[in-house]
Amino acid sequence: MIALYIILGIILFFIAVLSVRVSVSFDYNEQLTLDVRWLFIKIQIFPLKQRPKKEKKPKEEKPEEEKPPEKPQEPKPKKENIFVTFYKNQGFDGVMELLGSTKRILGRMTSSMLRHFVFSKLKLYITVSAGDDPAATSMLYGKTCAAVFPVMGLITNTCHVKEYDCAVRPDFIKGEKSAVVLVVFSVRPIFYINALLVAGVKLFFKVVLKFMKGIKAPKQQTNQPVNNSKEEHKS
Repeated sequence: MIALYIILGIILFFIAVLSVRVSVSFDYNEQLTLDVRWLFIKIQIFPLKQRPKKEKKPKEEKPEEEKPPEKPQEPKPKKENIFVTFYKNQGFDGVMELLGSTKRILGRMTSSMLRHFVFSKLKLYITVSAGDDPAATSMLYGKTCAAVFPVMGLITNTCHVKEYDCAVRPDFIKGEKSAVVLVVFSVRPIFYINALLVAGVKLFFKVVLKFMKGIKAPKQQTNQPVNNSKEEHKS
Protein backbone atom coordinates (compact mmCIF):
# COMPACT_ATOMS: atom_id res chain seq x y z
CA MET A 1 0.00 0.00 0.00
CA ILE A 2 2.87 2.38 0.71
CA ALA A 3 4.16 1.99 -2.84
CA LEU A 4 0.67 2.73 -4.18
CA TYR A 5 0.44 5.91 -2.09
CA ILE A 6 3.85 7.01 -3.35
CA ILE A 7 2.82 6.46 -6.98
CA LEU A 8 -0.47 8.32 -6.45
CA GLY A 9 1.43 11.16 -4.75
CA ILE A 10 3.84 11.45 -7.69
CA ILE A 11 0.94 11.45 -10.18
CA LEU A 12 -0.92 14.14 -8.21
CA PHE A 13 2.27 16.21 -7.98
CA PHE A 14 2.78 16.16 -11.76
CA ILE A 15 -0.90 16.94 -12.35
CA ALA A 16 -0.67 19.94 -10.00
CA VAL A 17 2.56 21.21 -11.56
CA LEU A 18 1.32 20.79 -15.14
CA SER A 19 -1.91 22.57 -14.25
CA VAL A 20 0.01 25.80 -13.56
CA ARG A 21 -0.27 28.16 -16.52
CA VAL A 22 2.66 28.95 -18.76
CA SER A 23 2.60 32.65 -19.64
CA VAL A 24 4.12 34.01 -22.84
CA SER A 25 4.65 37.73 -23.46
CA PHE A 26 5.36 39.03 -26.98
CA ASP A 27 5.95 42.75 -27.38
CA TYR A 28 7.09 44.44 -30.59
CA ASN A 29 7.46 48.21 -30.96
CA GLU A 30 10.61 48.85 -33.02
CA GLN A 31 12.28 46.28 -30.74
CA LEU A 32 11.19 42.73 -29.98
CA THR A 33 10.94 41.19 -26.52
CA LEU A 34 9.77 37.64 -25.87
CA ASP A 35 9.51 36.17 -22.37
CA VAL A 36 8.19 32.86 -21.02
CA ARG A 37 7.15 32.39 -17.39
CA TRP A 38 6.22 29.22 -15.54
CA LEU A 39 6.05 28.85 -11.76
CA PHE A 40 9.10 30.73 -10.48
CA ILE A 41 11.00 30.42 -13.76
CA LYS A 42 11.34 33.29 -16.23
CA ILE A 43 13.17 32.77 -19.51
CA GLN A 44 14.04 35.66 -21.79
CA ILE A 45 14.06 34.21 -25.30
CA PHE A 46 14.61 37.48 -27.13
CA PRO A 47 16.71 39.62 -27.16
CA LEU A 48 19.45 37.09 -26.62
CA LYS A 49 22.20 37.88 -24.18
CA GLN A 50 25.53 37.96 -25.94
CA ARG A 51 28.21 35.89 -24.29
CA PRO A 52 31.86 36.86 -24.49
CA LYS A 53 33.62 34.95 -27.20
CA LYS A 54 36.48 32.74 -26.13
CA GLU A 55 39.70 32.88 -28.07
CA LYS A 56 40.35 29.65 -29.90
CA LYS A 57 43.83 28.22 -29.64
CA PRO A 58 45.45 27.31 -32.96
CA LYS A 59 45.38 23.59 -33.54
CA GLU A 60 48.65 21.82 -34.14
CA GLU A 61 48.81 20.34 -37.59
CA LYS A 62 49.42 16.60 -37.58
CA PRO A 63 51.16 14.85 -40.44
CA GLU A 64 48.66 13.22 -42.73
CA GLU A 65 48.74 9.45 -42.75
CA GLU A 66 48.39 7.59 -46.00
CA LYS A 67 45.04 5.86 -46.18
CA PRO A 68 44.68 2.50 -47.91
CA PRO A 69 42.74 2.66 -51.18
CA GLU A 70 39.02 2.20 -50.65
CA LYS A 71 37.40 -0.79 -52.25
CA PRO A 72 34.51 0.02 -54.56
CA GLN A 73 31.24 -0.84 -52.85
CA GLU A 74 28.63 -2.78 -54.75
CA PRO A 75 25.35 -0.92 -55.11
CA LYS A 76 22.68 -2.26 -52.78
CA PRO A 77 19.31 -3.14 -54.26
CA LYS A 78 16.81 -0.39 -53.61
CA LYS A 79 13.83 -1.29 -51.46
CA GLU A 80 10.41 -0.19 -52.60
CA ASN A 81 8.97 2.79 -50.73
CA ILE A 82 6.36 1.74 -48.14
CA PHE A 83 3.97 4.45 -49.34
CA VAL A 84 4.22 3.14 -52.90
CA THR A 85 3.54 -0.38 -51.61
CA PHE A 86 0.46 0.82 -49.75
CA TYR A 87 -0.79 2.64 -52.84
CA LYS A 88 -0.34 -0.45 -55.00
CA ASN A 89 -2.16 -2.67 -52.48
CA GLN A 90 -5.01 -0.36 -51.44
CA GLY A 91 -5.35 1.98 -54.38
CA PHE A 92 -6.40 5.63 -54.49
CA ASP A 93 -9.45 5.18 -52.24
CA GLY A 94 -7.32 3.68 -49.46
CA VAL A 95 -4.90 6.59 -49.56
CA MET A 96 -7.71 9.16 -49.46
CA GLU A 97 -9.33 7.36 -46.53
CA LEU A 98 -6.13 7.52 -44.50
CA LEU A 99 -5.57 11.19 -45.39
CA GLY A 100 -9.14 12.03 -44.38
CA SER A 101 -8.79 10.26 -41.02
CA THR A 102 -5.49 12.03 -40.33
CA LYS A 103 -6.96 15.42 -41.21
CA ARG A 104 -10.00 14.93 -38.95
CA ILE A 105 -7.89 13.79 -35.98
CA LEU A 106 -5.38 16.65 -36.30
CA GLY A 107 -8.19 19.17 -36.81
CA ARG A 108 -9.91 18.08 -33.59
CA MET A 109 -6.61 18.17 -31.72
CA THR A 110 -5.87 21.72 -32.93
CA SER A 111 -9.34 23.02 -32.06
CA SER A 112 -9.10 21.41 -28.62
CA MET A 113 -5.74 23.08 -28.03
CA LEU A 114 -6.88 26.52 -29.17
CA ARG A 115 -9.87 26.47 -26.81
CA HIS A 116 -7.51 26.46 -23.82
CA PHE A 117 -5.57 29.56 -24.90
CA VAL A 118 -6.28 32.56 -22.66
CA PHE A 119 -5.19 35.93 -24.09
CA SER A 120 -4.99 38.56 -21.38
CA LYS A 121 -3.83 41.08 -24.01
CA LEU A 122 -4.12 40.96 -27.79
CA LYS A 123 -3.35 44.26 -29.47
CA LEU A 124 -2.19 45.01 -33.00
CA TYR A 125 -1.71 48.41 -34.67
CA ILE A 126 -0.41 48.63 -38.24
CA THR A 127 0.14 51.65 -40.46
CA VAL A 128 0.69 50.90 -44.15
CA SER A 129 2.00 53.12 -46.90
CA ALA A 130 3.43 52.70 -50.40
CA GLY A 131 5.05 56.12 -50.57
CA ASP A 132 3.68 58.87 -52.80
CA ASP A 133 1.31 56.59 -54.74
CA PRO A 134 -2.18 56.67 -53.15
CA ALA A 135 -3.45 53.86 -55.38
CA ALA A 136 -0.62 51.54 -54.34
CA THR A 137 -1.21 52.48 -50.70
CA SER A 138 -4.89 51.58 -51.04
CA MET A 139 -4.04 48.21 -52.57
CA LEU A 140 -1.48 47.51 -49.83
CA TYR A 141 -4.06 48.50 -47.21
CA GLY A 142 -6.58 46.05 -48.66
CA LYS A 143 -4.06 43.20 -48.78
CA THR A 144 -3.00 43.89 -45.18
CA CYS A 145 -6.61 43.88 -43.96
CA ALA A 146 -7.27 40.63 -45.84
CA ALA A 147 -4.27 39.02 -44.12
CA VAL A 148 -4.75 40.40 -40.59
CA PHE A 149 -8.46 40.37 -39.76
CA PRO A 150 -9.25 36.70 -40.63
CA VAL A 151 -6.44 35.58 -38.28
CA MET A 152 -7.61 37.91 -35.51
CA GLY A 153 -11.18 36.75 -36.02
CA LEU A 154 -10.12 33.11 -35.72
CA ILE A 155 -8.30 33.84 -32.45
CA THR A 156 -11.14 35.84 -30.88
CA ASN A 157 -13.78 33.28 -31.91
CA THR A 158 -11.80 30.22 -30.79
CA CYS A 159 -9.78 31.37 -27.78
CA HIS A 160 -10.67 33.31 -24.66
CA VAL A 161 -9.56 36.94 -25.12
CA LYS A 162 -9.82 39.52 -22.32
CA GLU A 163 -8.32 42.70 -23.85
CA TYR A 164 -8.52 43.04 -27.63
CA ASP A 165 -7.79 45.87 -30.02
CA CYS A 166 -6.80 45.81 -33.68
CA ALA A 167 -6.44 48.63 -36.18
CA VAL A 168 -4.99 48.92 -39.68
CA ARG A 169 -4.61 52.44 -41.06
CA PRO A 170 -3.33 53.73 -44.40
CA ASP A 171 -0.96 56.73 -44.38
CA PHE A 172 -1.48 58.81 -47.50
CA ILE A 173 0.31 61.92 -46.22
CA LYS A 174 3.59 61.14 -44.45
CA GLY A 175 4.16 57.78 -46.12
CA GLU A 176 5.36 56.11 -42.94
CA LYS A 177 5.05 52.43 -42.00
CA SER A 178 4.78 51.09 -38.47
CA ALA A 179 3.69 48.02 -36.55
CA VAL A 180 3.00 47.61 -32.84
CA VAL A 181 2.15 44.18 -31.43
CA LEU A 182 1.41 43.26 -27.82
CA VAL A 183 0.38 39.68 -27.08
CA VAL A 184 0.21 38.12 -23.62
CA PHE A 185 -1.32 34.65 -23.39
CA SER A 186 -1.22 31.68 -21.04
CA VAL A 187 -1.91 27.96 -21.33
CA ARG A 188 -2.04 24.96 -19.03
CA PRO A 189 0.41 22.26 -20.21
CA ILE A 190 -1.80 19.44 -18.94
CA PHE A 191 -4.48 20.19 -21.56
CA TYR A 192 -1.93 19.91 -24.37
CA ILE A 193 -0.46 16.69 -23.06
CA ASN A 194 -3.98 15.26 -22.86
CA ALA A 195 -4.82 16.41 -26.41
CA LEU A 196 -1.58 14.95 -27.76
CA LEU A 197 -2.16 11.61 -26.02
CA VAL A 198 -5.73 11.34 -27.31
CA ALA A 199 -4.67 12.28 -30.84
CA GLY A 200 -1.73 9.86 -30.68
CA VAL A 201 -3.98 6.94 -29.68
CA LYS A 202 -6.48 7.77 -32.43
CA LEU A 203 -3.74 8.09 -35.04
CA PHE A 204 -2.26 4.75 -33.99
CA PHE A 205 -5.51 2.77 -34.23
CA LYS A 206 -7.17 4.59 -37.15
CA VAL A 207 -4.15 5.43 -39.32
CA VAL A 208 -0.97 3.55 -38.40
CA LEU A 209 -2.57 0.12 -37.98
CA LYS A 210 -4.57 0.51 -41.19
CA PHE A 211 -1.44 1.63 -42.99
CA MET A 212 0.58 -1.39 -41.79
CA LYS A 213 -2.24 -3.78 -42.70
CA GLY A 214 -2.52 -2.11 -46.09
CA ILE A 215 1.16 -2.79 -46.78
CA LYS A 216 0.91 -6.47 -45.91
CA ALA A 217 -2.50 -7.31 -47.35
CA PRO A 218 -2.97 -6.58 -51.06
CA LYS A 219 -6.28 -5.24 -52.25
CA GLN A 220 -8.70 -7.97 -53.15
CA GLN A 221 -9.97 -7.61 -56.66
CA THR A 222 -13.08 -9.47 -57.74
CA ASN A 223 -12.66 -10.95 -61.15
CA GLN A 224 -15.97 -11.64 -62.84
CA PRO A 225 -16.01 -14.78 -65.02
CA VAL A 226 -16.20 -14.00 -68.67
CA ASN A 227 -18.67 -16.09 -70.70
CA ASN A 228 -16.95 -16.82 -74.00
CA SER A 229 -19.22 -19.68 -75.01
CA LYS A 230 -20.90 -19.28 -78.36
CA GLU A 231 -24.62 -19.40 -78.59
CA GLU A 232 -25.87 -22.49 -80.32
CA HIS A 233 -28.42 -21.92 -83.05
CA LYS A 234 -31.07 -24.50 -83.21
CA SER A 235 -31.93 -25.54 -86.64
